[in-house]
Amino acid sequence: MADQQPFKLCVERSTRSGLTWPHRLARSRTTGFHPVNSGSNPDGVTKIQPVKYFFLFIIYLWLRFDLVLRIAFGNSWKSRFEFMAQLFGEADTEKFLAHRVKLVLHRRRPRVPIILPSDVEKLTSQFLRLKNANKTGRKNRLAIINKLIFWATNPEINRENVDSYKTRSAIVSTLLNVIFHNSLYAESELILNSLQAIVFSRVTYIGKKGEPSPIVHDVILTGVSQILVRHFSEIVRLRDQKIDKLTTIQLIKELNKAKGGTGSLAFSGEATKRHDEYRHKFPLSSTHVELLYRILEHYTFSAWPDSRDKAISVVNNLESQLKTDLKSLIIKTKDE
Repeated sequence: MADQQPFKLCVERSTRSGLTWPHRLARSRTTGFHPVNSGSNPDGVTKIQPVKYFFLFIIYLWLRFDLVLRIAFGNSWKSRFEFMAQLFGEADTEKFLAHRVKLVLHRRRPRVPIILPSDVEKLTSQFLRLKNANKTGRKNRLAIINKLIFWATNPEINRENVDSYKTRSAIVSTLLNVIFHNSLYAESELILNSLQAIVFSRVTYIGKKGEPSPIVHDVILTGVSQILVRHFSEIVRLRDQKIDKLTTIQLIKELNKAKGGTGSLAFSGEATKRHDEYRHKFPLSSTHVELLYRILEHYTFSAWPDSRDKAISVVNNLESQLKTDLKSLIIKTKDE
């Protein structure tokens, strides 16, 4: 059963698993992860016969867990290795032990957490409870937003959970709705800037192809549409307010002129808006409007009919409300 080969020149080998054994200075190329799988090596280099592997495993268990041997040799595998090499041959023994170490290291690697929609709900509740009046509260709120974005875009987290699309749907929904509408200006900017990575460049198991789930795309489209509708509704409101104000000013001028007055309109001056983190989010900046429109336009060419029809409907409704072409309006606003 064993190859009776003389023990060759060897050195002590240490690994993070705590096992040490001697190994040849000149060894074969990389070993396959499975004992009967040659991996990237030519046939015969790493392959161990299943029956031989079974007996190697039995002897390995005895040498590793026998109380007397543990007391006598501790964690040193030099004597154990020599014993196994005399029985099974040095090459197969070394390949077997390397395989066992590989398994141990694989089991000890840090586990990627499984993120569930309930975890997203907890973070959302925590965000709403934090006070934004102090520096610590604002810092923790930004940290929560960054954590949600990381969960939505990290390839390892999303690869481990087969239902990760449900978590990403919950993340996008809470970012574009509850958190966005309860956020400070800096927080809302962080959320909108994250959409670029979520929609177009999220790393998936097929590479940098963007979000793969149509369910998540539908949630993104809904959130983006609602924000754009709010933005352009505010644009229309401000436009109508300006028209009303100009009409009122003109009427006052006419009345004062009829009375022979000077028509002073000092009372009609507008207070300057404070440019701080507590200012209104709407209307949005031209940069974010352009990004949201680009996402909306992206969905008008979607491969999924529901998303495509929904995006086209939103564009048509906005153009009807504004009485102008949406794309030309956004380009004009950007140029201004």
